[in-house]
Amino acid sequence: STVSYASDVVKREFIWEVQGLSWIEQKLTQEGRACTNSNVFDVDASDASSKYMLVFSPRGGSLEHEADDDYQVFDSIPRGTLALIRRADDYGTNLCYRFFVRDASLEFQPLGEATRVAVPAREGDEPACFVGGPLHSDSK
Repeated sequence: STVSYASDVVKREFIWEVQGLSWIEQKLTQEGRACTNSNVFDVDASDASSKYMLVFSPRGGSLEHEADDDYQVFDSIPRGTLALIRRADDYGTNLCYRFFVRDASLEFQPLGEATRVAVPAREGDEPACFVGGPLHSDSK
């Protein structure tokens, strides 16, 4: 008898390009925002709980954004530079994610190591977003 824990693994790459980085801080300040965000994307199109977005804060500040209320439900305000945000949900999931950035020669370079997490179901609690990435505490 065999038990497989990898039978439902889905892999997805998402490329998000942010242009005009030399002006991003001024533009975000003008707009009264600390960060910018990607469009929402699916990792598994057959799973309604598998919706994500990327958020970038050039100064490593708040990752609160104004794009979609379903991606702003946090247990505490996340702070960092780059984050993967899962839509607020009470269903759990398992994730393995890694960020890459393009260097001056337009080659993708890893930003840190791959991270595997188990996002537990939130039974009895309000749905909340999972936030992963190079984050830091609010004590800054």
